[in-house]
Amino acid sequence: MLRFSGQLLTSPIGRKLMLSIVLFSSLITLLTTVYQLFNDYNGDVSRIDRAFSSIEKVNLEVLAASIWVIDQRLINTQIDGLSQLPDITYISIKDDSGQEWQAGKYQQTSTIEKQFDLIYTNSSDIKVGTLYVQADLNIIYDRLYDKAILILLSNAIKTFLVAGFILFLVWLNITQHLLKLSQYCDRISLEKPFEPLQFAHKDKDEFALVANAINTMQQQVRASFADVQESKNALQNALEDRERLLKLERSYKDELARQVKEQTKELEQSLLILKRAQQVLVEQEKMAALGGLVSGLAHEINTPIGICLTAASSQLSHVEDLIKLIHSEHATLEEINRILEEYQQSCQLIVNNITRASTLIQKFKTVAAEQRHEKNTQFNLKQQLEDIIDSTQIMFSPQHVDIKMNVDAELEVNSNLNLLNQIIGNIISNAYTHAFRGIEDSRIFINACIDNDMINIEIQNNGLSIPKEVADHMFEPFFTTTRNKGGIGLGLAAAFNAATLIQGSIRFEPLSPLGGPMFIVSFPYTLHPLYNDDSVFVDDGNLD
Repeated sequence: MLRFSGQLLTSPIGRKLMLSIVLFSSLITLLTTVYQLFNDYNGDVSRIDRAFSSIEKVNLEVLAASIWVIDQRLINTQIDGLSQLPDITYISIKDDSGQEWQAGKYQQTSTIEKQFDLIYTNSSDIKVGTLYVQADLNIIYDRLYDKAILILLSNAIKTFLVAGFILFLVWLNITQHLLKLSQYCDRISLEKPFEPLQFAHKDKDEFALVANAINTMQQQVRASFADVQESKNALQNALEDRERLLKLERSYKDELARQVKEQTKELEQSLLILKRAQQVLVEQEKMAALGGLVSGLAHEINTPIGICLTAASSQLSHVEDLIKLIHSEHATLEEINRILEEYQQSCQLIVNNITRASTLIQKFKTVAAEQRHEKNTQFNLKQQLEDIIDSTQIMFSPQHVDIKMNVDAELEVNSNLNLLNQIIGNIISNAYTHAFRGIEDSRIFINACIDNDMINIEIQNNGLSIPKEVADHMFEPFFTTTRNKGGIGLGLAAAFNAATLIQGSIRFEPLSPLGGPMFIVSFPYTLHPLYNDDSVFVDDGNLD
């Protein structure tokens, strides 16, 4: 019995269950007790109110008549009768003359009080006094207190009895089986023989199902453990094989590292040879580009110089003929004028070609020669573009091209003004020269915007498209498609060079919103402080 009581009281589940039952029952008991006491209190107060109503209906007229006639005996009798009523502890009557009759003891607290006017009715209603009635609530409180103690005590005894019985049932049907289950689980060992779990009762309840499940699980675990042992042995053998393979692999890696080291030395030597070959190729490319540039310049200059040489030789011949004619006796004025006219034509031819050669050299300097002593200036971009457009339209008059712009009138730029004039002027002049052959409604649109501290100027036109084979070389010096018409191919090359000098770029797009090609000029909104422009890049005409 003591063992049973100890297990019953020390069971955590039993203690929690009993505590839960006691708390819940106590809460229900408390709520029902409060509700019952509240109803009883309301009933007692209602009984007092009914007593007050009875006094008002039965005794007021009799008391008023007794006071009217001042019948002392009858008044005292009625007061004593009223004081005998349940819960009434104090009665007081005052007439209009100040005389007072009392019964009982007046209390200051825990009372219900009511006052009635005493009206004597004859030919009219006459107030003859006042009745004051007081009921003591302490009697009600004491009765309710005794009742609450009785209810709580009886419910507590009942709750503890029910909780104890439930606790016993829980131990009998659950706790002792759980205890046996925990002890069995503590004794489980894979090294000991299998011993099935069995409960004393023979009912097929949930614990029987748990026992079957544990027994089945234990058999499966033992089978898995045997498999694990076999796998462990196999793994041990595999580890031994792995060690042998690792030793073999390390020997292979050492051999491979030696071979890689040798090949790396060979590759480094090959890379050194390739770098030297690359330097030679770069130098060859530079020499080839320089040779092409010199060849183009020589070709362009050779023609006017050859013409000048031919004209000078012709002048010598004309001078000799003139000398002979002057010393001849048959010289005529017409022959002398003819020789002088031919001499004048030769001189004019020499002057024209020397001027062309000088112009060619001067324009070549705009591509290759270093310019100096010009500083950056701040200017209004829209006003500057309008000036470039006006000068270009005058240069190509009477050819008409409708030029429109979308440029912020307040946009101020700090850059090299002459270089920007050369870039924009050469691109627009190139459009005038090449784009509008056969185009009646010639249009150019210039759009300028700021993107990430860069000024982007888009120059669009609706002219002829530029073939890819021409677009691939159009920024190269001396590349032109109109050499037979006097073009020398330095316009876009000079614009490209000028854009580089102002830390910008020129990009070509084959198709623009107007339908023709588009050039996009980009340069910094404000040039970097490290850029100290010591150069001047001047161009006075179309370099095509």
